[in-house]
Amino acid sequence: MQPLLLETKTVLYQSIFVKEVNMKYLTNPLHFHNEYEMVLITKSNGRRIVGDSIENFSEGDLIIMGPNLPHVMYNDKEYYEPESKREVKAIVTYFRLDWLSDNFLNSNEVNRFNELLKDIRRGIRIYGRSRDLVVGLLNELLISDGLKRIIHLLSILDLLSETKEYKCLSSVGYTNPHNQKDVQRIDKIYNYVMNNFTQNISLDETAAMANMTTASFCKYFKGRTQKTFTHFVNEIRIGYACKLLYNDHLTVSQICFQSGFNNLTNFNRNFKRFIKVSPSDYKRNLKP
Repeated sequence: MQPLLLETKTVLYQSIFVKEVNMKYLTNPLHFHNEYEMVLITKSNGRRIVGDSIENFSEGDLIIMGPNLPHVMYNDKEYYEPESKREVKAIVTYFRLDWLSDNFLNSNEVNRFNELLKDIRRGIRIYGRSRDLVVGLLNELLISDGLKRIIHLLSILDLLSETKEYKCLSSVGYTNPHNQKDVQRIDKIYNYVMNNFTQNISLDETAAMANMTTASFCKYFKGRTQKTFTHFVNEIRIGYACKLLYNDHLTVSQICFQSGFNNLTNFNRNFKRFIKVSPSDYKRNLKP
């Protein structure tokens, strides 16, 4: 089991480290580290957890996360099948900003930049025209080195400080509650839910898996994720249901049961709770 606090200093002899990822499926556990991280998904889909945020991701997804922000990405189940020909491609950038002086960061000229850094500490997802521009600069950053690489990174951050085309991921009050002792327990729970959310998940059995009583587990899980275990499971199920609603051959009733819900009323209530519209309206709005 890898440690929750991943040590990236071995690849950070430079202030910026960029790598291309090409693999069959994602394998990293829930983790955090001391550097900023920018991830562009060029081929892949699944669900990502950033702090207390849970969202689907797909090709073109672009996020930036601040230091010490717990995060993990899981591919859809099809990626892990023995005969699967799916693959993951991404550009991942780790960077530090400790080379920026306090005098610079405290100057009036960089107020917007400082506001951006506050948002990045919660994690941000970039969209729209700004996403396209950042992707272009990111491709330049990938093939450059030395001072040019720093210039491209600063250009990305400058662009983002001037736009509203990004969404903060984790909530305003989120703080990282994890420590090294949490890693096996939380990561084991997350993996269990991701592999079994389409079936019945017993709270008592999950608590036993974590070697805790049900009451202790509920308190522990909410303290670490800022949501109840039932809320977490339903959030994963609804995210999966949103993907299934793109399929014209499936009815809302079929999607309900394929997502792990055991009755349509409960499914509709949770869908509206998380997505703010009914499944039927969501499906209707997908049509051009």
